[in-house]
Amino acid sequence: MKRLAIATLVVTIARVAHADTSTTPARPADKPTKPDEIADVESSEANLESSEPRKGLTFAGALGGGLMIGGGVGRGPTLSLRLGHVATRKTVITFELTFGNALHKESTTGATLTDINTGLFAGAQRYKARRSPLWGRIAGGPMVLVKNAMADGSGGGDKPITGIGGLLGGGYDIARWGYLVFGAELTGIASLSRDGLKVQGGLGLGLSYY
Repeated sequence: MKRLAIATLVVTIARVAHADTSTTPARPADKPTKPDEIADVESSEANLESSEPRKGLTFAGALGGGLMIGGGVGRGPTLSLRLGHVATRKTVITFELTFGNALHKESTTGATLTDINTGLFAGAQRYKARRSPLWGRIAGGPMVLVKNAMADGSGGGDKPITGIGGLLGGGYDIARWGYLVFGAELTGIASLSRDGLKVQGGLGLGLSYY
């Protein structure tokens, strides 16, 4: 009887020891993961007024003066009208209508005439950085040249000449009020047609909504 009790006690102690050694050690707590940088910024700015270019459509217009060289030299007003769509935080896809005028006279006492170079361009405008006011743009497309039109807008002019052109430009956003931006821009346009190569540069001030 005494031996049976001792044997039972030994078996019980062995079972308890085995249970202790087979217990899985406690798993250390997982280290906190670093939040995604973009998600963290967007969540922290969710309740702030955005200073980023707006999503969707953008509109811009710039008026200034320019110089046209090619078959002579002429000075005159320039106009750019742009419709765009925000593609990324720094890039806007643009569709543009440009007008460049080269005023001249056939004689000292003659009427003032102008050569009008009109372009229909597609391109892109890209900012240097997310919040930078400095940007550049590039565009290209067909152009139409009308020579010797009346500068007062009364008509006239030679038969339109079609060609192709390209534009390089840059600008600086001087001031912003919400989505309305006032800025200055510099453009250079080269066009080629059967009338030859025309190069025109312009400096203008503009308003944009984006």
